[in-house]
Amino acid sequence: MGAAWARVTGGLRGKTAPIREKRLGAIGAYSGSLSGLLQEVLRGELKQRVRTFAQDGPSDLQVALELLGTIADAAIVVHGPAGCAASLRGGDAGGAGRWLVTGINERESILGAETKLRQAIVQAHRAWSPAAIFVVATPVVAINNDDIETAVIDAREELGIPIVPVYTDGFRSKVAATGYDVSVHALIKHVAPSRPRPRGEHINLLAVAESRHNVDALRGLLAELGLDAQVFPRYGRISEAPQLAEARLSVAIDAGTAGYAGELLEELYDIPFLRLPPPVGIPATARWLDAIAAATGRDAQCPDLIARHTERVAELVQAAGALQRAPLFINLPAGSAFAVAQLAHALDLRVTGCKFSEIGDGDAPALATLLADHGDLPVLVGNGQVFEEANLLGTLKPALYVGSGNRAVHALRLGIPVFDLARRPTLGYAGVESILTGLARTLGKPALAHFLADGGGTDDAYTASWLGKSTHWHVKHESN
Repeated sequence: MGAAWARVTGGLRGKTAPIREKRLGAIGAYSGSLSGLLQEVLRGELKQRVRTFAQDGPSDLQVALELLGTIADAAIVVHGPAGCAASLRGGDAGGAGRWLVTGINERESILGAETKLRQAIVQAHRAWSPAAIFVVATPVVAINNDDIETAVIDAREELGIPIVPVYTDGFRSKVAATGYDVSVHALIKHVAPSRPRPRGEHINLLAVAESRHNVDALRGLLAELGLDAQVFPRYGRISEAPQLAEARLSVAIDAGTAGYAGELLEELYDIPFLRLPPPVGIPATARWLDAIAAATGRDAQCPDLIARHTERVAELVQAAGALQRAPLFINLPAGSAFAVAQLAHALDLRVTGCKFSEIGDGDAPALATLLADHGDLPVLVGNGQVFEEANLLGTLKPALYVGSGNRAVHALRLGIPVFDLARRPTLGYAGVESILTGLARTLGKPALAHFLADGGGTDDAYTASWLGKSTHWHVKHESN
């Protein structure tokens, strides 16, 4: 047992997760055609690219903080300048406000601030008595080489709770979603059980980016199948960590974002991991439920559950015929984008362009389906980089922009109505209802977008000559 355990835990010996560029062959920069991107993936020649000019987008640090801030019984110490903690303000993040930042100044950024870090950990413990404290590294710490590991070990012995180092640095990876993997790696390494445990009847529902609406909707569906789902890590609790090793099955809501968690739990505890596309739309939700039911011996209950919910939303699906052929632009993480594009195809909506946060070696089947359903499309890959997207949107002029959160603001400035998935359930049958009613309402009431565009349909943040350049202009192959 000892030798076998040493083999499976080898991936956790490193202090942090591998970057997605190495683990998944992921890229965070591309501008070109869907067919061209697909051919690169199929040939195994997905090329790393750089931008000769870039606007800021989220980094692994921001992504990690946003995720860790949803764990209610933990506290966070951000070790860096005050601005590094900005993403903990608002939204789902913030751990009920239980976070602080060491506020490194200029002198400390050169000479180090380990004493300040130790004081901050003790202060967080005294203020909130959390079940664990995350110590999150930042770019400045990666440069000045503060000894976080020693500070963490000392605090762990003094306080008697898990003190969890999270090694983000903002520049090691060009793919921001690496921050999810870094957070998961830290949690499983420092908080989860060190050995397999007896199996229970619950399953692990793996979520790193989903809204509470979506998590609750899927937990409700699984409860109708007679399954208790423990959510990890998003909206989880440190006190629930021992149960991770007792689950009979792990299911990622989106394997593209939460797959690393499923892989680690499978290796460490021999818990089967189901890699399924996100359940967006009626057919995808039915396939998602069927797969889980088959893996847990609940095949008999599943058909009635699917039929009951399908009948309930059938009237809305029929009414969606009024949306036919409306052109959409989608800007989402790859797994969600592919799922929304398949739903659009089922509703006879046209996808005219896409932007993905990242694309990896395993995305060939989904890219091929997108090409078959919607034809060759212009595609962008990257987080942020609004100037590229504004350029492309000005050319495509879609009837609707499908995105999530603040990334959609520039579309409104161009007069394009925005369907914001961050504000509504999108998964399961509740998501079907929400999406169908929301699509009809957004397409039927474009007044806000028209008002913000002031009738011009242009974004005056960029000059005409700038927008006249090709979106390929600043995306170049890395030199070896």
